[in-house]
Amino acid sequence: MTPVILRDHCDARMGDAFIVGQEQWLGVWDLGQARILPPLSPKAELFAAMSLLLEFCMPYVAGKAFVRLWQGAAEVASAVALFATREGALRLVHGDLDCTTAAGFARPGEIIGLRYLCCARGRGDLVEFVNHDRGHKERLRLGVAHAARVDALFPRDAGFLQVCHVAAIANFHVASSDLPALGAEAILATTQGPVPVHALRPEMTLILTEGPPKPLRWIARRPRLCLGRMAPILLRAPYFGLAQDIVTTSATRIMRSGPAVEFLFGHERVLISAGDLTSSHGARYDRRLPVRDMYHLMLDDHACVAVDRCGVETALLADVITAEGGGTQRNLSQTDRTPCLPVLDRAAAQALIAASAKGRRGLL
Repeated sequence: MTPVILRDHCDARMGDAFIVGQEQWLGVWDLGQARILPPLSPKAELFAAMSLLLEFCMPYVAGKAFVRLWQGAAEVASAVALFATREGALRLVHGDLDCTTAAGFARPGEIIGLRYLCCARGRGDLVEFVNHDRGHKERLRLGVAHAARVDALFPRDAGFLQVCHVAAIANFHVASSDLPALGAEAILATTQGPVPVHALRPEMTLILTEGPPKPLRWIARRPRLCLGRMAPILLRAPYFGLAQDIVTTSATRIMRSGPAVEFLFGHERVLISAGDLTSSHGARYDRRLPVRDMYHLMLDDHACVAVDRCGVETALLADVITAEGGGTQRNLSQTDRTPCLPVLDRAAAQALIAASAKGRRGLL
């Protein structure tokens, strides 16, 4: 199998020293098995941008100062290395880049994710650790320029693919999955009729679950890894008012309403993250494809667009800025910071699901 090609890009300012062109997933592994086959022998090619994504179970570190979780195939001085310390910290080393999380960031048995972006200019570099069990996140931008070599990121041997049960390498920057997004198969209601999300264009007018239609101001197609805790959520029809199944990111919030919502929370409508619905019959993690394109939408104001009779939120400007690891939100208006409806936390979402299971209200 050849690497998955996503789209063309070019950057004339990079010159001939770095490889630019088609964005590709160079290798994706799940439980040690290749879901996208890597090159037989990774070459020491230089790319303007690269991403390394890992997911692993934090080991118990005893009797030693650290445990090595990942080691690149290149010589030690230029290879990426990841360590877990006995203090519960994680340390990433790549040449001049050397960063460590706070002690106690990860406990033995917890699932941890790493997103490491290399940038030849040092402007787009990013180190992001996520504790999926406790919801903790540490994100660093150090401004260290790395024109990453392929062999610096690829594992030195197959043993590291057993330690890190999910691993992926790409020659582009893989964006955060913390934003609301829809898979390409979703069909949205517009004033021109039903339109697949991949065919939407800015300024098309979308039908909302409440209020007048509004124009689409921003849409972005972004590739994402769909394995482990990074997998998207499959929302199954006919649950949630859907006529057909759709895929969303875990962070996408779905509008819920009805007597149980009013009884439990005192609101007519609320928003629930899709990732908090997986204990219900209508939602589950979708790991059928190792990678897929997801589409982010934003209106002038945060709102819920209509997918059949299901309300799916658009991106909130404050969330976009946070997910991109960008600048300050101090100049944002309250409208750009606040969701259009009350948002339930995980505990409240589980209470609503439990009430539904008892027959007070079905999620249909």
